[in-house]
Amino acid sequence: MLGTVFPLLIRIDVSFEPHEINGQPGAIFRDRDGKVLHIMALDVLDGRIQTVRGVINPDKIGHIGPVADASAIDREVKRARRQPHVPPEPVGRRNAG
Repeated sequence: MLGTVFPLLIRIDVSFEPHEINGQPGAIFRDRDGKVLHIMALDVLDGRIQTVRGVINPDKIGHIGPVADASAIDREVKRARRQPHVPPEPVGRRNAG
């Protein structure tokens, strides 16, 4: 799931930070302004992921910090899907033209 969505999120400057969620491993996803977009928690039993839980409801994640406008992020993701991705040029590489 993340393999499909995460590259698009990176293109629109969404970041994530590993974080413990309800005693389990997880992550907090933030928009380019540092506002909370959503959280993801993993239910782990005997070292194996049993369930992946995502929470985007602003009423449930508002205690973490200011909440992002998920609708605006969704629109940006849809625009990013339609635009071809041009990877950044490696640092120090010059155009030989």
